[in-house]
Amino acid sequence: MPFWQNDASVRYDGACMANKKMRFFIIGTCGAIVLIFALKNFLFSSAFAGEKFYDFGFVEVIPPKTVVEHTFSLTNTSGRDLVLVDVVPDCGCMTTEAYQELIKDGDEFILPVQLKLRQSQLRRSTIRLVFEDGTIEILTLRAEGRLKDPLRVSPFPIVVKKEGQVSLAMLGIEQFDESQPPVPEFTIPNWLTLSNVKWKLKSKYKPREKIPANWAMQLEFSKHGSFVEGKDLTITVGKKVLSVPIVDYVDAPEDIPFSKIPVQ
Repeated sequence: MPFWQNDASVRYDGACMANKKMRFFIIGTCGAIVLIFALKNFLFSSAFAGEKFYDFGFVEVIPPKTVVEHTFSLTNTSGRDLVLVDVVPDCGCMTTEAYQELIKDGDEFILPVQLKLRQSQLRRSTIRLVFEDGTIEILTLRAEGRLKDPLRVSPFPIVVKKEGQVSLAMLGIEQFDESQPPVPEFTIPNWLTLSNVKWKLKSKYKPREKIPANWAMQLEFSKHGSFVEGKDLTITVGKKVLSVPIVDYVDAPEDIPFSKIPVQ
């Protein structure tokens, strides 16, 4: 160590260097944060004014599916013209078709969308709009589907076979809780005998997704007399009542022997 430099001066120079590094670190970090927020505001800030969320509420679902529609109407308030390059639904349950590619500043953007419901459940789906400059806009649809007939039977109508043969049908019901459904009450024609088994849980209740528990019961029918047309089977489960037509089994037509017809 030179005679003019003592331990105190060395410590002082080291502290100065450390302070300079700390200042450079703080300045660099602040600059990065500012840049991130600038990019976020540019890429993710809303470029449109208007309703971007629509709730259909409760929707009655008739199998195999029910389709509900809504049209979003938005205004470009970004201060620049936007070019739409992609429309991305988050699931196959939602469909849409954009008719506008260029949305000038101040122009209205119209987007019709369709949401398909096939069962009782809460459906929440989004559409991502992607623009040429990197702008992204998210639109959301919500609907709570409810089967029109929570008490159902398959096949419908019920087909009874020949006397001495057993015909099968499946009874099903939805429950929006974890309890087992009541024992069904049946009103049947006097020429038909019905036997059934206990309820079986097919799928559990999912409260978060608003998906009901599904219960099923196999029904066995036997004919012991002459079929009478126009007689229905009535099924009552709690407050739910289902009337099911009964039809007679019809033999398949006999096969017609194949004959070769000459071509004229």
